[in-house]
Amino acid sequence: MMSENEKIRLLKERRSIRRYDSRPIEDDILTQIFEATRWCWSAVNRQPWKFYVIRNAELISKVAKECTTGTFAAEAPVLVALVGDVAAQPNWYLQDMCFVSLQMALAAWNFGIGTCFIGNINREKVKQLLNLKEKDYLLTILPLGYPYGGIPEPRPRKSLDEIVEYFD
Repeated sequence: MMSENEKIRLLKERRSIRRYDSRPIEDDILTQIFEATRWCWSAVNRQPWKFYVIRNAELISKVAKECTTGTFAAEAPVLVALVGDVAAQPNWYLQDMCFVSLQMALAAWNFGIGTCFIGNINREKVKQLLNLKEKDYLLTILPLGYPYGGIPEPRPRKSLDEIVEYFD
C-alpha cells in the first residue's frame, strides 16, 4: 500500500508526456491500469465509458494523424480511445468521461507509463476508423507509453493564495 506521501507525490509528479520509447506495455500492466480506472466515480454509478485499446501500428498511425495537436501519439505503443455512452448518462457523461481520463492517466503513471490528454481530434474520422456508432461520444485519445528521454520538469503552478478562497 502506498503511503500518504507517495500518493501525494504521484499526483504532484504526473506529467503530460509527448515522447515515447518503443518498448511495448505488458498485457498485465495494461490490465492493472484498466482495473484501477474502472473504479472511477461516476454520476449514479452509471460508468458511461468504454475503452478502445489500439495496438496495431498501422491503425495507431492513422488515428494519430487525426489528432491535430497530438500527432506525437504515433510514437506510443498503445492508444486508448475513451468513448462515452451518452444514452447511459445524458446529463453527466462529459464530466464522468473527464474523471475517468484523469484516473487512467494516474493509474498509468503509477507504472511509469506516460500519457497526454489530446483535445483537438477529428472525432468523426477517428470514429469511422474505429467503427464507432454515431451516438458514441469520443472524448479523447490517450497515448500510453514509457517516456522517452526522461521526465519533463514541472511547469509553474499558481500559488494557493491565487486559487483558494475560504468562507469561514
